[in-house]
Amino acid sequence: MADSCHYHTSKTASWQCQPCNRQFCGECIPGSSANYHGQGPECPLCRDSLEYIGASNNAKPFWQMGLFYFLYAFKPGPLTIMAVAAAGSMAITSMGLLTLVALVAIVAVVSRYNLLVIERLAGGQLEAPPLADALDGNGAMLFLKVIGMTLIAGFVGYKLVQFTGSLNVIMIYAAALSFLAPAAMIALALTHSLRSAINPLKLLEFTLIIGWPYWLLLIITNIISFAPNILMAVVSDKLPAWAIFPTTAAIVSYFSIVSSAVMGYICLTRQQKLGIASIQEDDENYLEENEFLCKRARAEAQIFLREGDFKGARQALVEGLRRFPNDETLNERYYRLLLATDDKKALQELGPHLLEKFVQINRPHKAAELYMATEPSPPVAKPEIRHALAKVLYQQHKYQLAAQLLNNLHKEAYSQLDAAYLLLAQVYMDGLDREDLAKKLLHFVRQKFPESALRSEIDTLWKVLNSTAEIH
Repeated sequence: MADSCHYHTSKTASWQCQPCNRQFCGECIPGSSANYHGQGPECPLCRDSLEYIGASNNAKPFWQMGLFYFLYAFKPGPLTIMAVAAAGSMAITSMGLLTLVALVAIVAVVSRYNLLVIERLAGGQLEAPPLADALDGNGAMLFLKVIGMTLIAGFVGYKLVQFTGSLNVIMIYAAALSFLAPAAMIALALTHSLRSAINPLKLLEFTLIIGWPYWLLLIITNIISFAPNILMAVVSDKLPAWAIFPTTAAIVSYFSIVSSAVMGYICLTRQQKLGIASIQEDDENYLEENEFLCKRARAEAQIFLREGDFKGARQALVEGLRRFPNDETLNERYYRLLLATDDKKALQELGPHLLEKFVQINRPHKAAELYMATEPSPPVAKPEIRHALAKVLYQQHKYQLAAQLLNNLHKEAYSQLDAAYLLLAQVYMDGLDREDLAKKLLHFVRQKFPESALRSEIDTLWKVLNSTAEIH
């Protein structure tokens, strides 16, 4: 079961910090390694380097990926290997003394590619590698190590026959070789070490780490290894003589890559336990510098808040707001931090400025929400901010608060006083049952702003108030 992010339990973790025992998702650790100047991200809490676990943590159980393995071998890289094997088999038949050399070279390239498939999939790279990656100079040495594994296994078997002469012992040894063969190939692919690949204790440790799925891996790889024989038996009599060798070479190469893909993917599912370094394919996660820095500031502030480290959260938010003073999330989290720490002094001094930010970025409802959450209410001086807050509060039926914000605005040089006092009149009439005050306000507005753009609305409300007075 995939590990969840410590701070967003509905999201799968992509990074982990061993010292802090914390897992982080992509929201906690935004961007890609390139955003961290190629060094990779650090834990926001302890600043140690984080370990990428996204590939293995998101990986499905390997037995649920059947179609993936067979399609994987039809990618450009594997198809090129199959073509090389087929073409080489055709050339071998006419090369005379060079046949053996050519055969060894082809087998070496195919073997190297299969080991590379295991290595890349184990690291989390789901795209098949190109042929060029297999021609890295390690092919000959690794092929010699494959031969070495085979010779050593045969030598040990020969000595067992020589010393015991027991058929039962030989059968047990053969069964052990068959059981450990996938583990040996995986060990060679991951470590490039012959010693690890022939060490039975290391191989047994590997099978124990994999657990019971290793038995399923064994069954699957054995079935795949028989597939070329079955397929060739079906098609061989339908092929011309010249096509049998290349077809056989292509089919054997195909199924060997499928088998390698199975082995590589099972390592991916146990990546952390096997100590495999993950390959992060994160180009698509790269963020532009400003977007990255903003998201990082948000994420770190949230993490500190969740950890109860208010000092760290405040520092992260202040640094973020210096760069991005109009970011809604940063401003809100900073305001909520002041509320959480009950910093009344800061709320009184900074509250009005933060509320103004929300109004400026067209988030008056958020400003009103935070204004109502502050006790005592912050001293909002600017008339346009008071007006914007009052509009929202009136819509939310918070009439008393709206009236407090709008009262005495005529003492300020406010260009929209007619609109503000029209709203205040509506507050008095609709919410506070003070038609008398509403009528006085409207009379003032009609006298003070005879050319107001809101004259029709003012006159309509005036008529409503007068008709109400007549009924009473």
